[in-house]
Amino acid sequence: MRVGDLARATGLTVRTLHHYDELGLVVASARTAAGHRDYGDADVRRLYRVVALRRLGFALPEVKVLLDGTADDPRATVRRQLAESDRRLTAETELQRRLRHLLDVLDRGDEPTTDDLLRAVEATTMTEQYYTPEQLETLARRREELGEDGMERAQQDWADVIAGFEAARLAGTDPAAPEVQALAERAQGLLTAFTGGDPAMHESLRRMYDQQGAEQASRGAMNAETGAYMQRAMDHQSGVTPGSP
Repeated sequence: MRVGDLARATGLTVRTLHHYDELGLVVASARTAAGHRDYGDADVRRLYRVVALRRLGFALPEVKVLLDGTADDPRATVRRQLAESDRRLTAETELQRRLRHLLDVLDRGDEPTTDDLLRAVEATTMTEQYYTPEQLETLARRREELGEDGMERAQQDWADVIAGFEAARLAGTDPAAPEVQALAERAQGLLTAFTGGDPAMHESLRRMYDQQGAEQASRGAMNAETGAYMQRAMDHQSGVTPGSP
């Protein structure tokens, strides 16, 4: 299976698969006659274990140690991921229960108590399902380093970039046009600052946008059409295309 095919089948990016290869986490077991990576069944099994362990919160160096020190049997990883999935489902169920309670209170014309709100906040934070605990800690440290002023500047920078993409989309400008590519370069710089250049964190962010949609993931900062337009521009800017070696 070529790298582009594997990316499409798994929802991972080609860049992430290349990064895993460079780290020795998932190395294609063969090459095509043209020199492209060719992933076999054993490679896919190992990729599953890498993704599952990352989702469980292990850093990439820890994942490599775990994989290199165990036999090629995914059952233990499946059990751990299943337990984590059960935990998240329980958290989601609890969040729904508390939100329904809040809605019932509001529908009666009453004001939620402080305890009601605190419980809803607690349940909400338990559903952080797109970033690993390690990534969440990194993001928290970055917010502290930026401070309130730095966070406001970053938010304004994103608002300016998104407004630029929206205007270009409405004007019918080709995403490959120089002015749109300049926006894509700015967006990539903001993404790099947000993720710290970590491909795994970039993948977590991408997965959130894929699953929630641009409008929900961006908290209303952009609509689905602008999100798709921006992605096309950034794909062109990065030069990463499906099927590349």
